[in-house]
Amino acid sequence: MPSDFTVVIADVTRMAAIRSGLRLPGRVVQFTNLTLSSALDAIKRDEPKLVAIDALLVQTQQGQGFIKCVESLAKAGCAVRLIVRGNRAWTTTEHDVQRQTDASPIDCDAAAPCPPSVVAATAAANTRRAPRFPMLDSLNAAVEGFQASLVNISVLGAQLVSQPVLRPGQTIRIALPDDNEMLRLTAHVAWSTFQQTKLGTTVYRAGVAFTDAAQETLDDYCRRYGAENPLPSF
Repeated sequence: MPSDFTVVIADVTRMAAIRSGLRLPGRVVQFTNLTLSSALDAIKRDEPKLVAIDALLVQTQQGQGFIKCVESLAKAGCAVRLIVRGNRAWTTTEHDVQRQTDASPIDCDAAAPCPPSVVAATAAANTRRAPRFPMLDSLNAAVEGFQASLVNISVLGAQLVSQPVLRPGQTIRIALPDDNEMLRLTAHVAWSTFQQTKLGTTVYRAGVAFTDAAQETLDDYCRRYGAENPLPSF
């Protein structure tokens, strides 16, 4: 029988805001995306009644693999919900995933989180709130003065490929080309992975989250520079 407490897992850049703004009953234990192994260990050992996961984290490769592990470890009676922000308030919403019965089982050892390549569904409420558009044409941004290629973009964040290293939790300045000007933004690195190109060089593929102040400006930018149709919501 799950015990009467909640495990909260959030992106390190949003944990402070979620901790102060999200009200949950009973005892709450908190972890960030930098301590996912400890979070899995707590879920397996203590059998919480509720596991609440930051919806921003679930949009990353790291988070997609993690939530699959959580679903595998959660006991009967344990609810898995997503933490979202709407109407200037933090709340939780249902996380519905269509389980694929023909999928291979996932090894979710608490000492080693699931590989980030595992694909999971992103919450419908979250993806509808922030459609993500692949870039219509090749577009380069300036990240801390260095060039990075934009892969896709939404009002909440973007995915980019950069040669200089980008680390999770890092605050960065981004300049997006916009006609003859540059749209200057501040963002936090939510996740990053390094990849080797065919030429043997190393690049970093990263997901970044923009600050709230940029969202109204980015709505128009996404529709002018992104593809006509957003990426599908899983």
